[in-house]
This record gives sequence, C-alpha cells and structure tokens, in this order.
Amino acid sequence: MVTISEDESDNVPLIDSLKELTNETPNGSATSAPKLEHPSTSNIVGAGPKLGSDGKPHYLIDDIPDNEKLRLIRESGIMKKYSKNKDNGTGSDIEEDMEDNLQAMQDEYDHSSDIPQWMDALIYTVALVAIYGLFEALVNQQYGVEITIKEVLQRMGKIAPALYLIVYVTFAFRKSRIANLLMLLAACVSGCYFIHLNLHSPRLGIMRRAPGLVTLWMYFTFLMDVRPAMVNALVVGLFWLIDPFKQDI
Repeated sequence: MVTISEDESDNVPLIDSLKELTNETPNGSATSAPKLEHPSTSNIVGAGPKLGSDGKPHYLIDDIPDNEKLRLIRESGIMKKYSKNKDNGTGSDIEEDMEDNLQAMQDEYDHSSDIPQWMDALIYTVALVAIYGLFEALVNQQYGVEITIKEVLQRMGKIAPALYLIVYVTFAFRKSRIANLLMLLAACVSGCYFIHLNLHSPRLGIMRRAPGLVTLWMYFTFLMDVRPAMVNALVVGLFWLIDPFKQDI
C-alpha cells in the first residue's frame, strides 16, 4: 500500500517513479515510447528461395534433372489430356507451347550426350561379351567340362564382332516401332528356344547354343520398355509351362 504524506519532500521518490512510467522527463516534457523494430524478412529462416551462385532464386524443383521432369509429366497423364483437348478443337496456345517445350527438352536430352553412337555400341558390346563369357564358363562347369580362361577369351573374341553389329543396328533404330516389335519377337524367340534347349536338347547342344541365346535374350529385354518386356516374360513363361514340344511317353 502506497501512502502519500503531507510533506512534499517525502513524496519525491513516488513522483519520480510516476514520471518514469509516463515517459515524462523531469523538466515536464514527454518523451516518445521506444519503438519495437519489426524483424526483416531476410532474417527469417525459409522466408524465400535461396539464391544460387548466379544470384537467381534456386528452388527445389531445379535439383530434378530435365529427363526426370519429362518422365513425371508424361506419366501424370497431362499430355494425354492436352492431346485430347487439341483433337476436340479446345486446345489453347498454352497447351501447344507446353508441348513444344517438352519436345525441346526431349531433343536437348537426346543430344546432350557427347558420346558418339559407335562408342555407345562399343560399351554395350563389352558388357555383353563379358556376360557371354560368364555363361560360357557356367555352362561348362555345370556339365563337368574343364575349360580354361584362354578358351573362354577366344570364344568371347569370336562373338564380339557379331554382338557389336547387333548392338549398333538396334541402337540406331531403337526408337522405331517396327524395330521395337522386331526386338520383342527376337527376345521371345531367344527365350523360348533357350527353354526348349534345356528341356529337350542334349548336353552338347546346350553347351554350344545356350550362352549366346541367354546373352541376346537379356540384351533385347534390357533394351525394350517395361510393357514389351512384361509381354516377353509372359510368353517365355507360358512356353515353359505348356512345353509344346514335349513327347508323350
């Protein structure tokens, strides 16, 4: 409880306290209240996009490669909807611009690699020759036939030119629908013939033909899209289950 005495000298501390609360100076002039500074947006974490090395805003989507953006857009079904609207005569200039931009991104991605086609074919050929040599050694090991590393390397060297020619031609026409149908047919034939060899062929036939058939089957399956590859697996699986060349005893 605060008491005020009749003597003014006793009330000096109380008066000074009231003056401080009312921001009044001893000479009677009022002072302005201190202003609270509003924090700038630059000091707030996450207030805006980060700036890249070039000084431009850098968003999270910029970290996604262009080919991945193109794949996501196509799998979302947006382009099919735009194509349908365009066929119905309701397509807009924005949709056409988007299609042009996507096509430009695809062309840029296709030509972004500086590796020539012959070198691409050479890289794939080296991998296929290695797979062929591995299966050559495995097949001989399965039937208890001794084979040296020198013999495996010689067989790999003999088949390398044929594999290079196949890889070079298929890479040149891999975007053609006819080429994709032919690759699907070749994969089905290779896979079914390999199953037939394992079920009905003697040991010598398996040892001579199986490594090459498996190599071609794996290559054509790898080169195809997901749906043709699934069709190939279904055809080969049905061939193995049905076994149309089996002989009733």
